[in-house]
Amino acid sequence: PTWEDDVLPLITSPNWVKGDPAKKGAGWIKAMKYWGANHWSLDSYDDVKQRVVSIYRHLRSESMPVTDDPQDYWPETALEVLRNWANGGFPKAKSDIPVPKMIIPKPVEPRKTYKVREDIMSLSKARLAEYQAKLDDVLKVGVLGSRWQELGLLHAEWCLHYQEATFLWHRAFLRYVEQLIDFPIPYWNGYSVASADPDSPHAGIPPCFFEETYVHPKDGSIRPNPLKYALSLDGKSADGTSQYVTRDKILAEGPSSAKWTNKICMMKLYHEQITNALKQSTFTSSETEEHFGIPWANIPTFSENQPDGLYPHRFDFDGLFEQVHDNFHGWTGPDMADNTYTAFDPIFLSYHANMDRLAGMFIESHPENHFTANFPLQPFIDNGTNLSYDDPRRWIYTTIGDMAKDTRALGYMYGMPVSPDVYRPPSIVERRVRNLRPSGGRAIYIPKGAGISGGCDNATSTTNGVKTSSAEAVVKVPFVVFTDVGCTASSYRIDVFAPKAQSMTPDVLENPDFIGQITRVGMGPGRAGVGLRNSGRCRKPAASRVLNAERFADQLAAEERVQVVVTDLQDGKQLTEEDYKKLPGFEPKIMWLPGA
Repeated sequence: PTWEDDVLPLITSPNWVKGDPAKKGAGWIKAMKYWGANHWSLDSYDDVKQRVVSIYRHLRSESMPVTDDPQDYWPETALEVLRNWANGGFPKAKSDIPVPKMIIPKPVEPRKTYKVREDIMSLSKARLAEYQAKLDDVLKVGVLGSRWQELGLLHAEWCLHYQEATFLWHRAFLRYVEQLIDFPIPYWNGYSVASADPDSPHAGIPPCFFEETYVHPKDGSIRPNPLKYALSLDGKSADGTSQYVTRDKILAEGPSSAKWTNKICMMKLYHEQITNALKQSTFTSSETEEHFGIPWANIPTFSENQPDGLYPHRFDFDGLFEQVHDNFHGWTGPDMADNTYTAFDPIFLSYHANMDRLAGMFIESHPENHFTANFPLQPFIDNGTNLSYDDPRRWIYTTIGDMAKDTRALGYMYGMPVSPDVYRPPSIVERRVRNLRPSGGRAIYIPKGAGISGGCDNATSTTNGVKTSSAEAVVKVPFVVFTDVGCTASSYRIDVFAPKAQSMTPDVLENPDFIGQITRVGMGPGRAGVGLRNSGRCRKPAASRVLNAERFADQLAAEERVQVVVTDLQDGKQLTEEDYKKLPGFEPKIMWLPGA
């Protein structure tokens, strides 16, 4: 191979990528002129010749190109062209007479490969059938006493919620399932732009979950579709109507349902909530950070318009994301809406694969975030690929730190969505984060604005207070906040309405007084006759949930209250105010916070 005819075209116009190869190549060249040490010029013969060993290693290890799309990585055939060109003496053109020399030896180690979790809407019938066969043959979703039943109970009895570990525990769960079936779980992208369009084929639950049969890829037999005919817990669905898992009736009926449009348009609200979560800067707040602030004793005076700086607050990704996560569970139900039953529905795997994809986007976009690294994600061991239910050695269990990594460190990636996401947080490349900055090293943390007396004389500070600035007043917006949120046995939906709402119907399109919706996914009844095991995994009621009520600022300024309707998702009955006030975190509060 020569530079002009073979190597340069691989860089400037890679023929294996989707879309416009020339545009992709130009992007690579531009990126490496910024990111490469001493500004790599991939379109320069001399520069590539000089750096070819490093370039080859980066390409083969897939640390280059920096991409979200695994199909951008160089295939083995392209890598061999580059290697043979280097070993052939770097000929620039066919007329050159190079002197061959071994520069890059033939690799002896197998190339690192990643499982790629694809958008389930992108799968061919044949590829989807491979996944269905794994559910059928390995997990035996239609058989009592099967591995499928064990997995459902594993989630029901060990999953973590209302805490930092929530999505990282589920990441380990998905890894364990993939280890069993040796197949990447396809994701259902409920965050695509098209999923909120009632007329789009992406609206609602993907059609493959409702199809009656599939053709087994090995023996050609026509079998019941395991994506639909999966046995619920002990062969009885959450609503008691079937031995198989059940889904929301409107979603099962599809576009012919009179309530279809309103059901799908609820996605717009969920999309706003996911976007808000992805735009935060912190994944979570540690226990110390939750209680850190400025003690009242250090605030010298109180007035009717106290400076915002005295009461620091921030939104965290994990709580905001779990809030909308619960909404999706309730939206999909009935089995998905009950924690005891939810993991028996194959939708659970594809839904959580997408939530893992989105959480991964946030984690990879904010590598500077801190985690409670050694918190154990029981019962997973060996980085989520195995289980141990009763080993007392806490250090053997997979931890938050093990899971809070770039997914490639865990052996998998995500394929690009068929319909684009509503929003994507900027990558570290787009954020221009070249190197992480270490933090810590302080013996004392002093908040900005804290008064500090100086000098070594006998003078003393006249106050131990906080100096406030005379900056312009910050415009505040109202939020509906639920505090002291904790686990419940049943699942509930909380619909929130304006103070003087004329209608108490949760309709995004038709009801202008509808503020928003919060789903509280209950832990469920657990095993029949046994109940929930490991019930202590629920964090004490300390979480919070929030709805932005900026559109209702005028009404809430005049009357600081909202109306709520609390519905039990199991029987559809509405709770009285007396009843829901007995539950943890069901009373709304109005908080006015600085706007973005």
